[in-house]
Amino acid sequence: MANLFFTNKFIDSKFHLLEGDEAHHAIKALRLGIGDILKISDGKSFWVEGPIVEIAKRRLTIEEKRNGLITLPTPELVLVQALTKSDRTKEMLELVTVSGVDRIIPWASTRTISRWQNDSKDKWLQTMQEACKQSKRLRIPVIGSAVSTRELCEELKSSHGIVFHESAPTKFSDISIPTSVEKIFIVIGPEGGIADEEIELLKEAGATITRLGEPVLRSAHAGFAALSAVQTKIGRW
Repeated sequence: MANLFFTNKFIDSKFHLLEGDEAHHAIKALRLGIGDILKISDGKSFWVEGPIVEIAKRRLTIEEKRNGLITLPTPELVLVQALTKSDRTKEMLELVTVSGVDRIIPWASTRTISRWQNDSKDKWLQTMQEACKQSKRLRIPVIGSAVSTRELCEELKSSHGIVFHESAPTKFSDISIPTSVEKIFIVIGPEGGIADEEIELLKEAGATITRLGEPVLRSAHAGFAALSAVQTKIGRW
């Protein structure tokens, strides 16, 4: 399988440039050379594939042999993730990216300790892009704006929401997901758990409160497990 790299732009040509850090990694770290096949994606909607035909210091050129469009699967899987501790964030993002999340919304829940910073989105995007390269995933998940609990509840009123909570009486295997939904919001709480008052607000917004099983997962791992369970239920896995 061809190595995957990302670019911010494509030109209308049969020859495409890969520049900067991405090209440097391909040339110096992976030791790729003339004739090796690369796949280059814009991370959103388009990709090309072909052999390397020219190499410079921090730039390489491939000749396009194949290309394709990237489509967003239906339903869209939106992970609402309570902000995790800084030392767990990278692990969380890697796990949910390789497990198929389409969009991720940072949630500043009541018991969240970490805070969304001005540079958080850029850091998250970099981690998710690297995870996409490792897993050969052409589309980079979209990162939404950080939301409060009340903002989240407004979003859920018009969507299908599933809140995973360790004290919920209903197992995930006992709930159903309508086949007609266009988006599924998967809500994961912080290390300290979702506060009781937040659970009531989420219920009022129409979300289903459920649990994955008896063992209580870390917040950084729960999104991976929840995405896996949901994709199995809807037939994507």
